[in-house]
Amino acid sequence: MPHTKYRLDIDGLRCIAVLAVLIHHLNADLLPGGFVGVDIFFVISGFLITSQVFSEIKGNTFSLKRFYQRRINRIVPALVTVLLASVIAGAFILSPADLTRLNVSALFSLLGVSNIYIWMKYGNYFAADASEAPLLHTWSLGIEEQFYVIWPLLILMLYRLTPRYVLPVLAVGIVTAVGLSEYATNVFATASYYLLPTRFFELMLGGALGIYLYQPRTLGRIEVLAYRAAGYGLIGFSLSALNRDTPFPGVNALIPCLGAALLILAGSGEARSRLLTNRPMVFIGLISYSLYLWHWPLIAYLNYLGIEITLSVGMSLVLVSILLSWWSWRYIEIPFRRTGAQLQFPRVLVRRFIVPALGLAVLATLSLQWNGFPQRFAPEVSRLEAMALSKPNRLRSGCHMPSARYSAEPDPDCQLGAHKEQLDGMMVGDSFANHFTGMVDILAKPNGIRLMDYTLDACPPIFGYATEVSEAYGDRCMARNDRVFELIKQNHYPYVVLAGAWPKDAAAAHIIEASIKHVANNTGQVIVILRNQNIDNAATCPVRRLMFGTDRPCSAPLDVTAPYWEGIRARLPQVRFIDPNQVICPAGLCSPIMDGQLLYRDDAHLNDVGSRFIGRTLRELGFSLLHDPARLGPIATTQ
Repeated sequence: MPHTKYRLDIDGLRCIAVLAVLIHHLNADLLPGGFVGVDIFFVISGFLITSQVFSEIKGNTFSLKRFYQRRINRIVPALVTVLLASVIAGAFILSPADLTRLNVSALFSLLGVSNIYIWMKYGNYFAADASEAPLLHTWSLGIEEQFYVIWPLLILMLYRLTPRYVLPVLAVGIVTAVGLSEYATNVFATASYYLLPTRFFELMLGGALGIYLYQPRTLGRIEVLAYRAAGYGLIGFSLSALNRDTPFPGVNALIPCLGAALLILAGSGEARSRLLTNRPMVFIGLISYSLYLWHWPLIAYLNYLGIEITLSVGMSLVLVSILLSWWSWRYIEIPFRRTGAQLQFPRVLVRRFIVPALGLAVLATLSLQWNGFPQRFAPEVSRLEAMALSKPNRLRSGCHMPSARYSAEPDPDCQLGAHKEQLDGMMVGDSFANHFTGMVDILAKPNGIRLMDYTLDACPPIFGYATEVSEAYGDRCMARNDRVFELIKQNHYPYVVLAGAWPKDAAAAHIIEASIKHVANNTGQVIVILRNQNIDNAATCPVRRLMFGTDRPCSAPLDVTAPYWEGIRARLPQVRFIDPNQVICPAGLCSPIMDGQLLYRDDAHLNDVGSRFIGRTLRELGFSLLHDPARLGPIATTQ
């Protein structure tokens, strides 16, 4: 910020941001909205970088080479250090598939596109397997680096075209970007969390504030106090009121961003907040970049090893993170920034970016070619991992749709069961219906039945029922179910299979029964597949048990949580019920692995190998879609 002096309060604000993220990652219950610390960082970054760029543009001294040289010197040295430490630790700890993901992720982190890779590989930021990804947090660096490829050029263009209207144009742009983010968050929830277009307004807000404060502004004491109170209030509200289930980013992300902007604005005069300028806060702010980089790999590896983060473990982790961050700041960040300023741009680019990138590219290529170096563990580890990676949603991606594609019509090539031209019916439901496709494929063949699967994420086959997700998802689900019922009425299928994440709440029993009856009145035979048991760490526990030679239990007791099925079955005797837990939970104890076959791909969903194993097991016992020779357990009370 060449046009103004160093501001202690901004480092204090960085402290709030990084501690919010750290506490949230240690225990989300302590600070449900702590993830908004990243959004505060975005505003700060947009403000500081734009202040510098705009000052140079005004002084006709701006250089893209110098800008990117500063970015490399600021971001890369500490990042490469953490990436190197993470991949070395991963070589000793991670399974073959996980090590491959880590090494590829390390390369993309340095290239500034890890947010795209993480979105594609892990999906939901709050998913169970994401908590074990050592470089998950680098998605935010990808957002920033992509932003700074575009932003300086945009500011330069605006200044040259309309020097007097830069701020008004940016104001319109911010409003538009917020609207885009809100719309996309309700349509493409996971992609919106990770990708630049829906985060653009956060950095843009900080950038517009940097341009606004290029000319010194005089603020009265009352104004400062009002801005400061509003800023703390908005951030405090975000930290406590938002949570993992809140639609984000969109308008909800605007709340902490406005709070951060108001605190920066309040500190632009002579009066600075004592809270933000005290020594401990400023110190944490100074090391905040390194602290952000170091803390998550430590947490992720603890999660991976199954070490519970108790109070003592958490305090030790915080201490280690701060010590590593201070070391990284003192001996990596500061020296490399100083020496980097003296070097020519080509040297900085080659030595500090291209060479590390080539090294990581070689490592990623070797990991892919050698399948994560499986010789580090017993061969059974790779075999089980391959099963977990057989994901029905990907194998049948043209048949199972994300919520955004709710209006897609059925694909006649989506065939299950007998191979013949005549279609006998359809299978509908949500991602649970999708993961049962292998089982249904096996069970339909003995009866010569050909079904078409037509499934949608987060959409159980309950007509008029809004799922426990965002309003937009609920509306799309109801629209899809309306279309499903139109097809059933129109075609009078001989068979309809209904499957889904049936609600556990007994209050839903009436609408579930009404939906099943509605279908039964318009088709020949209705087959309802009940929900399989959730098992914590179902896809990873058997693998880790082999990797680390432990005897930790992977099973879970059968959880009887929805007894309404007994009544529904009694009142609808014409409906056929299939319970996968008859295979998964013999004698009431549910196991994610049976006869050497790993059944799950996450805590709730089956993999394709597991789904087909359940189908074969049921078929060997005489079951089919239409025949139930004997029951192995309390079929109506296992949900």
